[in-house]
Amino acid sequence: MRTSLANNIKILPQYIANRIAAGEVVGRPEAVVKELIENSIDAGAANIQLIIRDAGKALIQVIDNGTGMNEDDAILSFQRHATSKITNAEDLENIKTLGFRGEALASISAVAQVELKTRTAESELGILIKNHGSEIVEHSSVQAEKGTSISVRNLFYNTPARRSFLKTNQTEFRHIYDTFVRLAIANHDKAFTFFNEDELIFEMEPGNLFERLRQIYGPEIAGNLIEVDYSNELLSLKGFISKPSFTKKSKQDQLLFLNKRYIVNKALSYAVHMAYEDLIDKGDYPNFFLFLVLDPAKFDVNVHPSKLEVKFEEERALFSFVRKGVWNTLERNDLIISMKIPDSNESISGFSSPGSGGANIIQSTAFTGRKESAFTFRKHEDTNLPSGAQIHEMFSGQKTDNSVVDAGSVQDSQTDVLSGMLHKDEDTDSLIGRSEIWQFQKKYIMYQLDSTLMIIDQHAAHERILYEQALDRLNSNANLSQQLLMPIYVELNPVDYEVCKSIEEELRALGFDLEIQSKRKVKIKGIPSDVKIGNEGKILQELIDQYKENDVKLNLEKRDNLAKTYGCKHAIKAGDYLTEDEMLNLIDKLFSVKMPYVCPHGRPTIVKISMDELDKMFARTGF
Repeated sequence: MRTSLANNIKILPQYIANRIAAGEVVGRPEAVVKELIENSIDAGAANIQLIIRDAGKALIQVIDNGTGMNEDDAILSFQRHATSKITNAEDLENIKTLGFRGEALASISAVAQVELKTRTAESELGILIKNHGSEIVEHSSVQAEKGTSISVRNLFYNTPARRSFLKTNQTEFRHIYDTFVRLAIANHDKAFTFFNEDELIFEMEPGNLFERLRQIYGPEIAGNLIEVDYSNELLSLKGFISKPSFTKKSKQDQLLFLNKRYIVNKALSYAVHMAYEDLIDKGDYPNFFLFLVLDPAKFDVNVHPSKLEVKFEEERALFSFVRKGVWNTLERNDLIISMKIPDSNESISGFSSPGSGGANIIQSTAFTGRKESAFTFRKHEDTNLPSGAQIHEMFSGQKTDNSVVDAGSVQDSQTDVLSGMLHKDEDTDSLIGRSEIWQFQKKYIMYQLDSTLMIIDQHAAHERILYEQALDRLNSNANLSQQLLMPIYVELNPVDYEVCKSIEEELRALGFDLEIQSKRKVKIKGIPSDVKIGNEGKILQELIDQYKENDVKLNLEKRDNLAKTYGCKHAIKAGDYLTEDEMLNLIDKLFSVKMPYVCPHGRPTIVKISMDELDKMFARTGF
């Protein structure tokens, strides 16, 4: 006989289910901004205004002049899966609106205090609805402008654990800013206004795409853009790409839109990069703002509530189309020499990339540090220099072929393994064995020491030197600055301006003599003593860009982030020519730092190949 037990499975109350579901749609304030502005666009608004306070945690308000809603629709809009965008399953195969899931307002109101005010053109009075935590607390008629205004206050007020996971205001503002910019670019035919803490960030009138890009990114970036216009009977690719001579070290200004919807697709972004393959240096990235137009039946955007990921029916063919479209644009603008462009039906693996010899000539900047002391290389009892993998094995007890060494775990006694092999000679400025040091491929410094070949990565080595110097300056607040003859004025975008203000003290400690001024301007009067004068604005901008990238990817402590950023951006690069004195000076400085074996990111700076190892490679058994 079966014993009757109490039921354990229950249907959750609606307000709890809404809070759980909200996590899929509303992860941070930026998600609220995205959903509300997309609703305004879908409502046919020609003028959209965004107002935020406390990086969206205190207030997010979106005001539009769209169609508005009547009373019944306004009440129903707070219910889950309530939408005007689709009516049946077949509509999912032909989605032309940004929203369609009917989850935005329900999710937002579950974790915030929402006020909706809306009026249609046919109504004399508008409707006011206040919804707090999925519960309507007020419903009345009010005077209102045609369109809709939605205010979201105290986000996550009833889910404090989720609120505690939000990042700093600077980080949250950056996410909101990025989303606003993407929507404003995709809808350049509409007017957009953005206020942050009562400060006007943007006021953009309707216009063409190029003008919108110029308004957002400034004349320098806009002046280095090339228009893309490539299509066939099935799809089109339009927008702008940067000239090969105008690249960045980050991918932050790479935007791809599908039917005016911003998407993230690594394959298509890589297709653009491949078109530049032999025209830009490794580690450089072009800017692009590209719009794909494709039949909605050929892709699925209903992959995730954020709708950033898209599945394509024929992604391989689309990859070839994008790559060919960018190449044709580059060739049409006489930026590259003759190339073979594959037909659209050619396989990716069989594709022939363009040859070398493009028109993009990069001028190298050699390491110009002064030689502080000479080296005399002498015989040493222990000439077995450890490789990068052996160093890791020595310190961690783990053997690996692709090691990352934790510099903090290395004891001082172990750091003497290499530096003890190098001795300064106080009595002479000559160098023994100068002919035994040379540069290979303008990337590695090769030095023969008895029966061992030392190989030093010039960029990683200089990066380690600059990183430790930067840390010393930051920790001692030393301000080693070289003054400019005339100050330089730099205008930053709103996000970069906030970042610059947040690290102003640390920038001064590094040697930047600057003044943070109003209207997002920075006055540079001096730069660090070990930075070459020239392009001061670009130097500061690249430093901020790298700092932001590290902040997102690595979550570093502020000073460590800035020191790593400084070392990375100002170290000599692969491709920079070095004289013998410069190579020796670099080695001198490398072995004067606390941890000479790895760069700040954990890559080895130095490896060795012994004569015994070479003999083994060639199967030699004797002399």
